[in-house]
Amino acid sequence: MFKLLRIQFRVLSALTARDIQSQQANLAFGFGWVMFDAFLAFGGLLIMKIALRGFSGHGMPPMTFLVSGLIPWMMFAQTYAVCEGAIGKGKNLLLLPIVTELDLVLASALRIFATYLVMFLVLAVISSFYEDVPFPKFALGIALLFVSMSVMGVALGFFLMVLTRLYAPAGKFTGFFLRFGMLFSGVVFQITSFPTSVWPYLTWNPMLHIEELLRSYWFYTYQSPIGSPAFIAECLLGMTFFGLLLERYARRRLRP
Repeated sequence: MFKLLRIQFRVLSALTARDIQSQQANLAFGFGWVMFDAFLAFGGLLIMKIALRGFSGHGMPPMTFLVSGLIPWMMFAQTYAVCEGAIGKGKNLLLLPIVTELDLVLASALRIFATYLVMFLVLAVISSFYEDVPFPKFALGIALLFVSMSVMGVALGFFLMVLTRLYAPAGKFTGFFLRFGMLFSGVVFQITSFPTSVWPYLTWNPMLHIEELLRSYWFYTYQSPIGSPAFIAECLLGMTFFGLLLERYARRRLRP
């Protein structure tokens, strides 16, 4: 069993390295442009947030506030959107008996995770020094939440993949609704920015709990009124199990 796991780990490592090298391969400094695109997207939203200072929470400077919430969300959004594309690009590799669709998706997810992890660390250090923000009060909790968002992104990606294979136009509708996810997931607005009457409905969203806890674990001046690690753990386990079931179903019954 350990031998099989070691072989699978090597396969996943090779696929991840291949995926990184293939990004922007037609340009000089290929993978560097991927980082540049991510920084550019963050910069645009940062300018918007500084211009609209009403987004900021009490005791949370705008740049650090946005780093703590937007970078994990960007990683999550990139991850759930990559599943079908990763399988399509690596279709020839599926001829190898040791490579599966799950391997291709995980390799792309690891590449996205590595990209945004570097970006998260760099911007966290810069924003903390620039805005004189203390070191996060619970760094381990932030790391676990960051990983959780990546795993949830893969699970949601499998759900969307199966949905679009069963009914192709579904992708247009899901994409429309997911664009509003940033507004209701605590990325640019805290839960306290919404009327308390809608809190019971918003708190069904596990992303909102993650974003709220990210701020609670980062800032000494903010304590989320709704963040629940237990609810996040339940959603993470449920989504992971359901996502793996859907991946196996798609592999056996639904071909792209």
